Amino acid sequence: MLAKVVVIGRPNVGKSSFFNMYTGHKIAIVDDVAGTTRDVSEYDYTDENNDLSYVLADSGWLDFGSKEDEVAEDIIERTEKSITEADLLIWLVEYDKFTSQDLEISKVLKKNKVHDYIVVANKADNESQIMEAWSLAGKWELEFFPVSVSHNKWIDEIRRFVSKNLTKKWLNYKLETFDDSVVSLALAGRPNVGKSSLINAIIWKDRVMVKDMPWTTRDAVDTKFRFWDKDFVLIDTAWIRRLSRVGTRNVENWSIMRSDRAIIRADIIAVVVDGFEWIVQQDLSIISKVLEENKGLIVVVNKWDKVLEKPWVNRETMMLRYIEYLKEKIEFVPWVSVIFTSATDKKRVNEILERAGEIKLERFKRVKTWIFNEFLEQVIYKHPPTGNKKAHSPKIYYWTQADTNPPKFVLTTNNPNHFHFSYKRYLENRIRENFWFHGTPIVIEYRGRGKHLWKVK
Repeated sequence: MLAKVVVIGRPNVGKSSFFNMYTGHKIAIVDDVAGTTRDVSEYDYTDENNDLSYVLADSGWLDFGSKEDEVAEDIIERTEKSITEADLLIWLVEYDKFTSQDLEISKVLKKNKVHDYIVVANKADNESQIMEAWSLAGKWELEFFPVSVSHNKWIDEIRRFVSKNLTKKWLNYKLETFDDSVVSLALAGRPNVGKSSLINAIIWKDRVMVKDMPWTTRDAVDTKFRFWDKDFVLIDTAWIRRLSRVGTRNVENWSIMRSDRAIIRADIIAVVVDGFEWIVQQDLSIISKVLEENKGLIVVVNKWDKVLEKPWVNRETMMLRYIEYLKEKIEFVPWVSVIFTSATDKKRVNEILERAGEIKLERFKRVKTWIFNEFLEQVIYKHPPTGNKKAHSPKIYYWTQADTNPPKFVLTTNNPNHFHFSYKRYLENRIRENFWFHGTPIVIEYRGRGKHLWKVK
């Protein structure tokens, strides 16, 4: 198991900026507004120079003056929990400013009997400030490092110390190359449909902050676990709103960008909709984004317990009616998987994982070329290629599966521009009838004998 290094500190001291600089990736949201980070964002960091890997966690803010706020109290509790789970803490302060909030953090460390931590003084931007920061080290009698996040300086010294500290504890593990067998699943949806509640129900652990209010989650939080001997990475995306409804260069805009990146990172997306409400354009927009990225797709109809609460509702009939309704709304995705869940009752939530595992196999399935070409002969015999107004005689010579994840098929033709658009859908339907590929888009490329290339999704 990888060691865990947690970054803590008072609001607006630069934890998320430090976290992003340390990892070399823009993972945590950075904003001048205090309290931007809410959940504990974790990243599996591999230090190639020092030859080890560990989990680096960007904790939520610790502002003990805000405990009357329910959300603030929840954030503090999660951060305190991450402190107790850490193998090493990086306490971020400002080089020339030690506030009452910093003092409260020191009390928390003493209360939890935390002895293994280092102090990193941020905003030490010039040589005179560095000397002043070092002078404080003797007073605190701690491992003390100045750093300038804005100038990306002195971070290597901290990495070296972290490496030595973990190695002394025999925690010098190193991650192996990424395994394609890991199922990377993201939950996405509009505000307040129950995404975070579903994640907590799936893993039976209060891993992600859940509140009965929209727009609670901001960062995309990865949760790793095993289910039925399969490794999963579960990604809870930040809430999604239309870009036209939010400004630019603000927290909402950054949250949407993080959600888009989460969709790009994942193999399979479970789009969560509210079963007690109608499908709206925003739901369809999220599904379109998933299809644009060629990701596996599951539609999770959550809050189904509310629908079944009505005395006149027949469960099976209502499910069939809702599936027919979905087919009308998303007729362009006939292969989509639909699961009805209740996060509060933890009903059918495991089906999401089971289906995601099945879709993962479908995305990596490969058909042998000779089998595919025999299949092609039958397809063409039953329905010869249909031409358009410009075409005289469209022909397909042979095809092959060129790639997986998503499945990609290349057809060699006399001229890609001579095929009627309806024939492309015919080919896709025949592929699915014979080779399944359920729950995932497939990509078809028409390639001419020469430089012509045409993509069909």
